[in-house]
Amino acid sequence: MADALINLIGSILANRAALALILGVAIVYGLSCLIHPYRACKACRRTKESHSTVFKGAFGACRACGGRGHHLRLGARLLGRKI
Repeated sequence: MADALINLIGSILANRAALALILGVAIVYGLSCLIHPYRACKACRRTKESHSTVFKGAFGACRACGGRGHHLRLGARLLGRKI
């Protein structure tokens, strides 16, 4: 398994077109993370609220995002952005 992965990486590095494509995608993703560092919270769908399952009218701040409605993207975290 490890040998197959090493061979795949070696063949990608040997192919300049594939390497250029991978680097291009990485650069575009990095720029996108600098411009738009946040993604919507999947739990509250940007409403910033968490509704009770027992009491129909009760709600509070979303526990997944802390009531912000968004999370920091992985690429933004890797680039050192803070919430």
